[in-house]
Amino acid sequence: MDPMGGINTVLSMMAFAMFAAGIMKVFQIAATLSEIKTLLAAGRPVIPAPSGIAIPMAAPVLQPSLQTGEEMLRAALSDLEHPVNPTSIELGNKN
Repeated sequence: MDPMGGINTVLSMMAFAMFAAGIMKVFQIAATLSEIKTLLAAGRPVIPAPSGIAIPMAAPVLQPSLQTGEEMLRAALSDLEHPVNPTSIELGNKN
């Protein structure tokens, strides 16, 4: 018997065993994840909301307006209790 042939055979069997063990481990991990998913689903019971309670809705997303800084400043000043005259503020136009 050739000594190299025996070593190759042993190495081939070890490689096959490692490959099989790796596949078994993948299936074991998949089973564990499936179990975890089942436990999480069972631990969180779904309770229907009573009909007398209103479910809050998310606020609508406001689209940003395309106002200039000067327009925003004028709008903010008009909301004050004691409005400031916008002409008394130097806006520094950079046109």
